[in-house]
Amino acid sequence: MFRHEAVMLFPVEVSGSDPRAAAMLQEQFGGANGELAALLQYFVQSFGTSDPFTKQLLLNIAVEEASHLEMVGTAITQLMTMGASSRDSGFTYAPAAAATGEALRQVPSLIKKMVTVCGPGPMVSDSLGTPFSGTFISATGDIVSNLASDLAAEFRAGQVYRQLRNNIQDAGLNRTLEFLEEREATHGAMFAEALERVRDQGIVKVQGYTQVAKRIPNLSAPFDQLVSQISRKFSGEPITSAILPHQVPIQLAKSGEHLVPLT
Repeated sequence: MFRHEAVMLFPVEVSGSDPRAAAMLQEQFGGANGELAALLQYFVQSFGTSDPFTKQLLLNIAVEEASHLEMVGTAITQLMTMGASSRDSGFTYAPAAAATGEALRQVPSLIKKMVTVCGPGPMVSDSLGTPFSGTFISATGDIVSNLASDLAAEFRAGQVYRQLRNNIQDAGLNRTLEFLEEREATHGAMFAEALERVRDQGIVKVQGYTQVAKRIPNLSAPFDQLVSQISRKFSGEPITSAILPHQVPIQLAKSGEHLVPLT
C-alpha cells in the first residue's frame, strides 16, 4: 500500500521562471536515467525477487524515487510559471514570460511543445523531447544482475544532477538538485551493500570457472603489452589468473555507521 502526504521530501523553491532550465530538468523526469525510470525499474524488479531483504529494499527505494519524481515535476512547473512559489502556496498558472508571445519563437522547440501540450507541467520525455520508453527499464529476474544495474543507475543519475547544477544558475533549484544528487549516492551505497549480501546467488552461483576463463583473450598487440607491463608491477598471482566473484570486494568506506561509495 502506498500513501501520499502533501509534504515534500525536500523543499522545492526555484528562484524564478526559467523555461530553459525546465527543459533541461526534463532529463530527470522522463529520461533514461531519470526518476520515473528508477521508480519503475525497482518496482518491477521487486516482483521477481525472492530474497525478503532485497525485495523490501527495492520497494522502499522505489517509493522514495516517486518522491523524487514529484520534486522534479514540481520544479519544472515552477520554472514554467509566472511568479514561481512553493507548491503549498500555489502557483499563478500562466506561461512564463520567456515562453510567450514573440519570445516563444526564440526558444528551443521542446519548450514550445511543453507550453502547448502540458501547460506549466512536465512532459513524460527527456530533455530532447524523446518520449519515455519501457526499454529504459532493466529487470532480468536475476538478483545479482538487477542490483548491479541498480547500482550503476544511481550513480548515473547522480552524475546527471551534478551536470545540471553546473549548468543551471538558480540558487533555489540547485539546493534541491544537490539534495537529489546526495540521495542517489545514498541509494548507490545501499544497493552496493545489498549486492555484497547476495554476491554468491543468482547468475554467479557457480562452483568456479573453467580454464577457458583464466586468460585474457589475445586480441590486440597494444593491449597485450599493457597486460604484460601490469603483470610485472604486481606480485602474486599473474593477471591472467581467474578471479572468482566472491573474491572481488565492493569498494565502500564507512562514514559513522553508514556505508558510502569511495570517490
